[in-house]
Amino acid sequence: ENSVNKTNYLEMLQNFFWPMHYRVKDAKKYYFQQDGASSHTAKSVKSWLSSKFQERLIDDKIWPPRSPDLSPCDFWLWGYLKSVVYNPIPSNLQELKVNIDREIRKINVDDLNGVFQNLKKDVRLFWI
Repeated sequence: ENSVNKTNYLEMLQNFFWPMHYRVKDAKKYYFQQDGASSHTAKSVKSWLSSKFQERLIDDKIWPPRSPDLSPCDFWLWGYLKSVVYNPIPSNLQELKVNIDREIRKINVDDLNGVFQNLKKDVRLFWI
């Protein structure tokens, strides 16, 4: 409900994201990437993420900020959601949240597999 800043973003990572992530099977094999938003690039946030992900943190030293090439959320999810969550047009924030939740739950595994197959191709091209 509030604007995101480095303090509440770090709090969300520590209190919501990390406990959920850590419960995932093989959590230590996953990488973490985020965009170049100022709350994401704050020293306190980057330091905390580095302590948790070590070499599995994709930061601005490894990949340029705001590059959609390695972020399925940027090159697929946000555009997809924008195309569907406004039908029906929400009249308030709560209705928008309901629409977002509904549409995320409708995303099927085949669509996600296609997105990640394209991502794998892009990564291979980058590292060649």
